[in-house]
Amino acid sequence: MSDENTLRARIAELEAHVALLEERWRLNDEVDGLAEIALRDRLPLDHALRTLMPALARATAGRLVFVRTYDETLSLHDYVHAEDEDASLPFDAESIVHDVGASEDDYVHRMVGPSTLVAQRIDVAGEHFGTAAVLVPETLDRHAIDRVAQLLDTWCEEIDNHLAAIADARKKAILTREISDALKDPVLDRGIDQAIGVLRENVPFEVLLLVFRHEDEGLGDTLRFKLIRAPHAEGGEVAVDHAADDEVLKARAYRIMDGDDTDLRELLGVQRYREELLITGARSTKVVGRLLVASRRGEFNTFDRDLLERFADSLRQRIVDFNREWKNLKTTFSRPVVDKLLAVEGYQRKLLTPREKMCAVMFADISGFTRLSEQILVRPEKIGRFIDLWSEQAVDAVWDTGGVFDKMVGDCVIAIWGPPFFDVSPKDACLAATEAAMRVREHTRALVGHSDFPELAQMPGLDVAIGLHFCPLFVGTFGPDQDYTGFSAGMNNTARLQGQAKGGEILCMDAFVDVLGLSDRFGEERQAAVKNVAEPLRFRAWKG
Repeated sequence: MSDENTLRARIAELEAHVALLEERWRLNDEVDGLAEIALRDRLPLDHALRTLMPALARATAGRLVFVRTYDETLSLHDYVHAEDEDASLPFDAESIVHDVGASEDDYVHRMVGPSTLVAQRIDVAGEHFGTAAVLVPETLDRHAIDRVAQLLDTWCEEIDNHLAAIADARKKAILTREISDALKDPVLDRGIDQAIGVLRENVPFEVLLLVFRHEDEGLGDTLRFKLIRAPHAEGGEVAVDHAADDEVLKARAYRIMDGDDTDLRELLGVQRYREELLITGARSTKVVGRLLVASRRGEFNTFDRDLLERFADSLRQRIVDFNREWKNLKTTFSRPVVDKLLAVEGYQRKLLTPREKMCAVMFADISGFTRLSEQILVRPEKIGRFIDLWSEQAVDAVWDTGGVFDKMVGDCVIAIWGPPFFDVSPKDACLAATEAAMRVREHTRALVGHSDFPELAQMPGLDVAIGLHFCPLFVGTFGPDQDYTGFSAGMNNTARLQGQAKGGEILCMDAFVDVLGLSDRFGEERQAAVKNVAEPLRFRAWKG
């Protein structure tokens, strides 16, 4: 009889197992059909779950179904289906979610009064994506609990299609935000490296080549490179960052930017690659860069392609913004200063906000410019080219000595020493201004023999008149265009002082002379009464 009882027990066990399989199949078929309708009708998640949750409740005889997962806004949301829609949850949802997340078992269960709660994780593509639970209004034994758990698991697997799309969008959104945050780094190259690092961890590429424009010097574009090779089987990684100084790479880079990929496969060592064009502006079709990526698998899946597109779009905007920012700063500051500014997070607020500081100031004006324009150069185009050349040399002298180019008014160059870091002593600022003034004078005189302007031979006395001052300025960015400039009575007096200078003279206000402290290098003190100033200007001429 013992064997017969064992056999009967075994048959009953198999019958129960088959019955459970049939229940799971029926639930699977029902939920699958409902899910297909929801996908076809493009129902939002809350509408879809309103359709799908009752099926789980019917299959398990549950009076309540609870789901916490991410909705289309990529935020966690609780969904509840209950017999009494107005009733509050009879259990602590946070506690259940915590227990499910902490458990290594397939499911957890607990008693809620006379009812039994069964809960499990929702996993989408191996990633934890929420919690699902069903509350059955009776005390269940271990077999009954296991039955409910298996039906719950079947239901969770069937809602994967809906949640997978949301999970995919959530992961892309997170990675896009990480890429965007990386590109916010004030140092462009460092930000690009960090963004590529995010991409490399999530897209299985073999080779990545980025060529992009860096608008520099006002002389046209230079190109920069990023060539990244993923780790090979033997370990290690090759990461090469080239400037376009190398003539071989430079030649290839410009061909790549022009869309010529003749030698690209040889350069990358791959046969197939995906390309993203970085095109700027709605009104402009200028290509600011090209991104070329080769997959280890030969092709990229949909997720990879979407992430590459988002990476390229964020990168394009960052390069456009950087070039715009660079060009704006480069009209005022030298390249080393621009690089240093851009390396400071929040540099506009920290360094360019207007403040009162002691600065050295220079006004440099071409002597006899009216005669030069009307009698020597005559043609407007010739005058314009001459001013371009002269002012370029003058600004170079300012930048080479650490100064800031304030502005040009007619044929007068205005410059300041001290900003934007104010990290030099007053004496060093005045020494730098004096050096710049002498260079401007030297460059001006040398233009008489310039091959592009043979007419200047008729004006052998071509020279410049310069005024120097050390005074307080309210200096920083002003106006709708955020121009960097300075304002003060001292600035106005420097303009008046320059007006007193004859060709070749470098006149220095007494305050400037006192700071410089080289009295033997100056002539005798002179005075000049000027309009709208109560006291006469007191100044001395530099002997150098």
